[in-house]
Amino acid sequence: MPNILLSSKIKIPHCLAEAVERPRLYDVFQDNTIKKVMIIRAPAGYGKTTLLSQWLKRTEQNIAWVSIDPADNDPIRYWTYVLHAVAKASQSDIDKVLEPLLQSQEATTFEFLIDAFLHEVNTMEETLHIVIDDYHLIENYVIHQMMIQFIEQLPEHVHVYLTTRTALPLPIAKWRVKQWVYEVTIEHLRFTYQEAGQFYAMKNLTLPHQETLQFILEKTEGWVAGLLLTSLVTESASEQQWHGLAQPLVSEFLLQEIIATLSPKTQDFLIRTSVLNVLDPAVCNSLTQRTDSLELLEDLEEKGLFIVRLQSTKPVFRYHHLFVEALQSEFKRRFSVQQVTAFAQETATLLHDHGDFISAIELALHHHLFEQADLWITEHLVELYLSGQTATFMRWLHQLRNHHYTVPCEMLVMGLITALSTLEITEASSFMEELEIRQHNEQWMDQEENKAMAYIYETVKAYAIITTGGDLQIAKDIIQKQLAKEAVSSRWDQVPMQYNIFEYKLLRTSTGSKGKIPTMEDGKAIADLFRETTYQTTNVTAFSYGASAESLYERNLMDYAKKDLEIAIEYGHQLNDPGLFIPMYLLKAKIYIAEKQFISAQAMLTQVKDMVKEKHWLMTLRIMQAYCYVLAGDPMNAEIELQATKTKQPFWMLVYARLLLLKEQNEDALTVVIQVKTKAQQDTQIATIIEATVLEAICHLKLGKTDSALDILHEALAQGAPYYYIRTFLDEKEIHPLLNSYFKLLQDNHTSKWEPISLHYLQHLQIEDARNSELDDLLTPREQEVFDLLAGGVTNREIAEKLNLSEGTIRVYLSTIYSKLGVNSRTKAILLKKQ
Repeated sequence: MPNILLSSKIKIPHCLAEAVERPRLYDVFQDNTIKKVMIIRAPAGYGKTTLLSQWLKRTEQNIAWVSIDPADNDPIRYWTYVLHAVAKASQSDIDKVLEPLLQSQEATTFEFLIDAFLHEVNTMEETLHIVIDDYHLIENYVIHQMMIQFIEQLPEHVHVYLTTRTALPLPIAKWRVKQWVYEVTIEHLRFTYQEAGQFYAMKNLTLPHQETLQFILEKTEGWVAGLLLTSLVTESASEQQWHGLAQPLVSEFLLQEIIATLSPKTQDFLIRTSVLNVLDPAVCNSLTQRTDSLELLEDLEEKGLFIVRLQSTKPVFRYHHLFVEALQSEFKRRFSVQQVTAFAQETATLLHDHGDFISAIELALHHHLFEQADLWITEHLVELYLSGQTATFMRWLHQLRNHHYTVPCEMLVMGLITALSTLEITEASSFMEELEIRQHNEQWMDQEENKAMAYIYETVKAYAIITTGGDLQIAKDIIQKQLAKEAVSSRWDQVPMQYNIFEYKLLRTSTGSKGKIPTMEDGKAIADLFRETTYQTTNVTAFSYGASAESLYERNLMDYAKKDLEIAIEYGHQLNDPGLFIPMYLLKAKIYIAEKQFISAQAMLTQVKDMVKEKHWLMTLRIMQAYCYVLAGDPMNAEIELQATKTKQPFWMLVYARLLLLKEQNEDALTVVIQVKTKAQQDTQIATIIEATVLEAICHLKLGKTDSALDILHEALAQGAPYYYIRTFLDEKEIHPLLNSYFKLLQDNHTSKWEPISLHYLQHLQIEDARNSELDDLLTPREQEVFDLLAGGVTNREIAEKLNLSEGTIRVYLSTIYSKLGVNSRTKAILLKKQ
């Protein structure tokens, strides 16, 4: 998104040489650097930004500064600026490392983004200050939730500062109790008598008489902007004039006492440029037909006329918010509504021509220039999607629709796709309803210029029916009609659909219905829809094979799973999409493990790490390696991998819980599992709920709470039965004895307290070959590998070659195995295995 980022937004505002130093407040900041967050809250004009920039520059530490404007109410845009600011401050590539995660507006992706961000800043050794200036302009609930997650998990060397005019929708009360927050308020920011004296001295102004200065302080209540206003008024002003300094009348005071004293040309310049968020001299020249905007802005800055210089390679400025309000008020007073609208149109066009289409569209919408906004939104729609700023597009779309403006059908279709991707089903239905009504009234889908979008819409409609659990026959009919048509190329061909940004299982994604595995019949019907010739080599086809492989594995249909798995991997590589092929390699590793080929699993995962560069996928592969180590009974290597990839994501936490169980830290394991389960229930992540519940049962069993363990196992079975979850149970060997106990209770009719579960489903969970299962429980995973090869008639030398071990090591393993099994020869061990 670099082409639509404004570098001036991540520059620390320039402090004027005559700004009053405030050591008493610097001490307050210094004494509270142990806090996670500092909130500087006061109305406009109290010097929040100036004070913060003054103090932070004195620290000579890394400072990431982001100046907020209303257009930043998009999680992708907001965090892109934050990441760029942090990268610039820390001289790191953190923005590039995390860029792949800035592609989706899904809540789970945002959680992972923050988790990954925290992981990266944890690796930084130097103190980092992150400033979000004017945070009160953020109204997006998702951004607030992400900020809460970020702040509450901050490492000790990172501090966040939020400047705001208003109370913030953040859990401040909780943070106070935990002593995480320090609040700087009006009481702190008011100028003292001594500071007011310094202010006049540094402005080279005659210090008023003590009584007058005291009067001004009382009148302004130490309000910094009020003192600045007094410095701009002639020294001969009477006390009567100070009465205009009351904050509600500041605009009038600015107009009458400040702006009115300037030359007409300067006034015109100020008024016309007041619509700009950032004052770029080149843009100001074009807008005002001048050639000296830079000189004029520097002169106004020197006079202290409510202008802030933003440090940059080229000088850019912004007006103080109070000044903008006064100028805009005067603008509306001097010109007619038609003239204001015409000027807004001219300014928006100029911004658009200079490449700042976001600001251009925002300005057009603000002045109800809907047709112009419509044209620009349509022009840049693909760019918005490629940059991930779909929340910005949706906000604009809602603004147009709320004003009863008839938007193009292309916008409605893209709104539908966005709503479906974030599971906003009600909103998606609204878009579909409007599109269907317009088809009935306008036949938009039959118009030549809309054929490409109509084709996309029909495909999306079928997908919407599938995703929302609708009538599959209707979806199938739609797809079959689509197959009879020739695909129409469009500009959207260059925008790949992102089915998976970071999830380690495709079934955990929204497209994968968060683990709600369809019936075999429905699953086949859905797969067939997307495996016809027309859809070959598309992301949706690849995804269908991948999701099918995971579903078949879960149903313990290994041969079928392997087949779809290999096809999905091939498609994933063809599309260069790690979001498709990484989960498949993880599944392949699980199949190796199920077949007790631990070395093959580890070797494959090591090889796959060379195939990807995205850090989050490399971490995912290492977590899987840790999982392999845990199952192989190797806690030391498992811990090394987990410490290197520490995160709050469920995959890591569940592997960590297994490690704790391996180390007999059962209470700690239970705590971790409950955390994962609770979060999964909030997110309705079925696969994770079942997996966590199985581990919860194991924890209770190992704690000696057999009755509780059986109840929890029944809960897991009841959750798994509707979707035929099988391998989640079979893969956890420590649950097998409990399953046997459960089935014995069923046979003895001691289950009246439990709701009945399908016997057909339960039959698939019967542990085959109980004797061998008992034998396996005696052996470590590596010993089991050796034992299986031994039973297959493989010689010691061949076993050593297959496992990449020495023959001496194999002899040691065999001696241990014989001892555990209570036999004294190779022949007796093989007979025991085959019984």
